[in-house]
Order: sequence, then structure tokens, then C-alpha cells
Amino acid sequence: MVMTLDQARQAIITRAMAFTGIEQTRIKYPNKDLTVPTDGLWCEINVLWGGSIIAGVGDTPCTRRTGVISINCLARPQTNEADITKLADAWLAHFEYFKSGQLEMLQGQVQNLGSNGDFVQYNITIGYRVN
Repeated sequence: MVMTLDQARQAIITRAMAFTGIEQTRIKYPNKDLTVPTDGLWCEINVLWGGSIIAGVGDTPCTRRTGVISINCLARPQTNEADITKLADAWLAHFEYFKSGQLEMLQGQVQNLGSNGDFVQYNITIGYRVN
């Protein structure tokens, strides 16, 4: 049975809600408000859709959908940089190569975007495919 885009989104958010590397109250999910903490770390997660791939052809094409899980990790400048780096490692360990039904997480990457004076930001992206 084919997994819909909404079922994939729900599976990704459910997996994120099982993450224990940071308090859940410090994670901004889609359609949920977050008061930005005045200290420490916090994150924002988004599910971004990508292109489609024809994985096989029979009577009808077998189509796989792709996308990216985007997790922005932020810290106040006075926060130890090791803390945000460890958080990024924990997110990768939590999501990379996880499977749920027809949803398959792929490899991830981390980008250090540096500081804008108000906060330090790391962006984590993990690719995925459905069906």
C-alpha cells in the first residue's frame, strides 16, 4: 500500500517527538508556537517535499517521493559551542537510516551558519524517500 505525503509527514513528526536530546518544549513544530528561550538551545523542524523518482515501470510507473527534514538548531552566543554540536550529532543519530513503513530516512548533513550576534545556528538536513 502506498504511503501518502501526509502519512509520511506524520511519521516524521512522530519520530521527532520521540527525540530526547533536548526538551520537547524547546522544539518548534509546524503549526505550533514556541516562545524563544532566553538562554540555552532550541530547535525548529520542518518537513520539506522534493522531487519524484520513477523507481520502476510495470503496468504503471512506481513513483517514489523525496524530501528533506530540516532542523534548525539555535543557541545564544554565550552557549558552549560543544552543546549545539552534540545536539546536531544527536539529531543525526536519531533520524539517519530510520524506517517506518514505506518511509526511509537517508543520510544527513550539518551546516554551521555561524552567529548573527543574537544566536548561533546549525542547520541539519536529512533526506528521505517515500514508497
